[in-house]
Amino acid sequence: MTNNKVIATLCAVTTIASGCGVQAAEPPIENKPNVLFVLIDDFGWKDVGYNGSTFYETPELDKLSKDFMRFDRCYTPSPMCSPTRVSIMTGKNPARHGVTQWLPGKATWPNHPVAHQRVICKVPKSPAIKNSEVTLGEALQKVGYETAFYGKWHMGPLKKTGGPKAHGFDSQMAVIEANRCAMFYPFRGHPEYFPAAKEGDNFTDLLTNNAIEFVSKKRDKPFFLYLAHFAMHAPIASKPELEKKFAEKARKLSPMSEDELKVKDSHAHQPYNRRQQFPDYAGELATLDENIGKLIQSLKDTGQYDNTIIFITGDNGGRTAFFHSSPTAVQPLRAGKTFTFEGGLRTPLLIHWPGATKPGMHTQTSVTSTDFYPTILGMLGLPLQPEQHKDGVSLLPLFKDRKLSRNAMYWHFPHYQGEGSYPSSAIRQDDFKLIVNYHLKDVQLFNVVDDIGETNDLAGSMPEKVKVMRNKLMDYLKETGAHIPTDNPRYNPKAKPIPAKKAKDAKEKKK
Repeated sequence: MTNNKVIATLCAVTTIASGCGVQAAEPPIENKPNVLFVLIDDFGWKDVGYNGSTFYETPELDKLSKDFMRFDRCYTPSPMCSPTRVSIMTGKNPARHGVTQWLPGKATWPNHPVAHQRVICKVPKSPAIKNSEVTLGEALQKVGYETAFYGKWHMGPLKKTGGPKAHGFDSQMAVIEANRCAMFYPFRGHPEYFPAAKEGDNFTDLLTNNAIEFVSKKRDKPFFLYLAHFAMHAPIASKPELEKKFAEKARKLSPMSEDELKVKDSHAHQPYNRRQQFPDYAGELATLDENIGKLIQSLKDTGQYDNTIIFITGDNGGRTAFFHSSPTAVQPLRAGKTFTFEGGLRTPLLIHWPGATKPGMHTQTSVTSTDFYPTILGMLGLPLQPEQHKDGVSLLPLFKDRKLSRNAMYWHFPHYQGEGSYPSSAIRQDDFKLIVNYHLKDVQLFNVVDDIGETNDLAGSMPEKVKVMRNKLMDYLKETGAHIPTDNPRYNPKAKPIPAKKAKDAKEKKK
């Protein structure tokens, strides 16, 4: 930890928490609850039974949705992995911390000539999480928690960032630098993730077994375990017996042609998936669900469940495009991962807070992943750090059926993506969301409470609201120093696209 980080953290824990009156004198650390944070990759809002999935089977998560507090409108700060992961750790919006694209990121439109880009998108202004940030891990480590990071990192190169141990974690396990992994041994060329693994071993099983070993260990201080699953990121792969089970289920679905299965959206350059129907995706998700259940049960078996705060959520919406391997589908939400439509931003969120959550609790209030940092500090009775988690608000009032104090939520994803999305920024205020599409040069306005599928564009009928919300969005982006796409002088919509085979060969050559 740098001297600046130590000073910042010490200052934070010796001041009065913003708005909650917590003084420096606190209960002994051994009396504080544990914290288990479970992050699922590409976790679609409708990937769970309790949100309406009938093809997937998630009995463990469905059960937890009744026991935990269920958040029906949880938004990720970005429709992409790396930006959200940095936001969870820092409490800051991607527009502010600068990681706006997956890392290492690309500045060009995948498989397209530069002339197809109407606007030029720079690579993220920050190529990794900054060392100057006081992460959630460091905040808890400083007050005496035993901290551990298991699974997918994807917040910058390990050589540059130092990985979890350089950002507040005492120990780490199976740290995936970016996206290089697979569900089965040898884990896409990385057998070192689990040195004792053998042919047929499943990554999610092994990661969970090690997590159970960690939380079950006897210790004289509380723990903070950040468990970042690689599931449900591509490449998707299922255990054979589960894939067989869901293949039988898929055969009973009504037939759909390729055109019926794909949604052709005027604001997407690629079609996306309409229906959940892929057996391998369902099988992998079933394995993940079973392992989450096992982990929660281990806390109960060791008598720690009633003294452990638990978060279960995702890093962005479900991947709905036919890209690399089987996708999911999140309808009635629009689009999916990489889009600033609801399908790319909404993900499940379940929270267990001993003594506060009761069976059946749920809220329709919109929340976002930057809120987790101040919320966890508040749950632990620790002072807030408003200069650190600038874009997050504590969710504690919701547990007492009170309103949150938030003016607006913002998104900034100024990049072209192969899944079909164009560069865009967005703002949500009250029931309305406004999206600025830099490539199509248009603005859309939706009432996302009455119209969750974002089918009725109100921009033409509500010009004053569009003006006010757009100005507010642009003021925020200017205040945070966000990179705004600029016009491409080489733009030529008539330019010939790169042939699919040539693009594939170029990709293989790069590997």
